[in-house]
Amino acid sequence: MVNAKPSTPTKRRLFQDETIKQFQSDGFLVETDLLTADEKKKFVEYADKILALPETTGKWMQYFEVASEKKLICRTENFLDYFSDLDELIRGKITDAVSELLGERAVLFKEKINFKLAGGAGFDAHQDAPAYVGFKHRFQLTVMIAADKSDKENGCLEVVRGEHKSGMLPHPGGVLEKKLVEKWEKENRWEAVEVEAGSLLFFGSLLPHRSGKNLSNRPRRAFYLTFNALSDGDCRHAYYADKREKFPPDIERIPGKDYSEGAKIYNLANPIPVQKD
Repeated sequence: MVNAKPSTPTKRRLFQDETIKQFQSDGFLVETDLLTADEKKKFVEYADKILALPETTGKWMQYFEVASEKKLICRTENFLDYFSDLDELIRGKITDAVSELLGERAVLFKEKINFKLAGGAGFDAHQDAPAYVGFKHRFQLTVMIAADKSDKENGCLEVVRGEHKSGMLPHPGGVLEKKLVEKWEKENRWEAVEVEAGSLLFFGSLLPHRSGKNLSNRPRRAFYLTFNALSDGDCRHAYYADKREKFPPDIERIPGKDYSEGAKIYNLANPIPVQKD
């Protein structure tokens, strides 16, 4: 993302200028107290509700992985239309916070929750930006909201501080170039971002990140809300229409149909199978 100047909204500022500058320098920011205790509780409750949703065509979009030869839910997307209270919270305080970091008014681009249940797979090293090139945004910013404690044991996010300044990096096969990943490992630049439930992690779409397998008996559920500048357009419905066509949820897939082209855009670094058996 670019180094945008801090915005001057009429509402009470959520971040000081120094905090915004630090975010621009590091490429990520952790906030532990932006949400109230009640708001933190709501995100946990909604994580439970979204996990319990039945597979349904034409509505929320559920994707599965295979862990220990068992089908395990990996992710649910496109759910805000069915949870008005959660939608209101995200489009209120959360959008205000993202807008301050962007330096202009933000709009929600996409929403998902990665469940990473016990035994759930990790996500290979990648940047998010390559998945969004079709929408011509200048930049995107994601906020991860932890519904559970996220630590090394259950597969917390790992990032490379400051590397967003290198721009979009090579992604052969949909993951970051191996020599880059190994170089950062040798330099001890991969940082585990361990957070408590209810904490927020903001990061731009050019920040390299990854996460390991959940080796604990606890879930590592986390909301990932991605925003773009409103001046670049409100593209949420267009995004999900395109994804539903090119890489649909399991229940909407046609057995034997080839979804590999759609996976090149919508399944980067994910443990989600490309084809339906």
